[in-house]
Amino acid sequence: MSKTHEGQLSAAGRRFALVVSRFNDFIVDKLVDGALDALRRTGADAEAVEIFRCPGAMELPGLARRVVASGRFDGVICLGAVIRGATPHFDLVVGEATRGIGALGAEAKVAVAFGVLACDTIEQAVERAGTKAGNRGFDAAMVAIEMADLYAQLDDAAARAPAQDLPRRK
Repeated sequence: MSKTHEGQLSAAGRRFALVVSRFNDFIVDKLVDGALDALRRTGADAEAVEIFRCPGAMELPGLARRVVASGRFDGVICLGAVIRGATPHFDLVVGEATRGIGALGAEAKVAVAFGVLACDTIEQAVERAGTKAGNRGFDAAMVAIEMADLYAQLDDAAARAPAQDLPRRK
């Protein structure tokens, strides 16, 4: 029978960073509110949460990488909003933000959550920032909380047990 590993939704005793773009702040500030609400509801100490702001979504991956490298946090929550305009700039910014944060999440030793909205209209962004479609900042924080706990479980298990060579499939 297989064993299932899942993270718990408890932020107690953990440190989190919100890496936030200022561009479209009328939307992003609602995402921040949602993320802070999720952290508070799951037991995070207000002193264990820090917010780092950068100009726009394009700068999120670089700032997030530096925040992760500081070694001070169990989870990093990246928040931003990119709303389509009349030029291909939207596609470039969304693509680079997604690739950069995704690559960081794959290599980091801490949880990295993606909470960057990519919307065609302001109305879509407003919906995803807390009206009809929930709050994607809240959702991203919940991802970071669960993954931080799961990573901690894996680290604890690795520290307790010596590495074992498992049989390889042929």
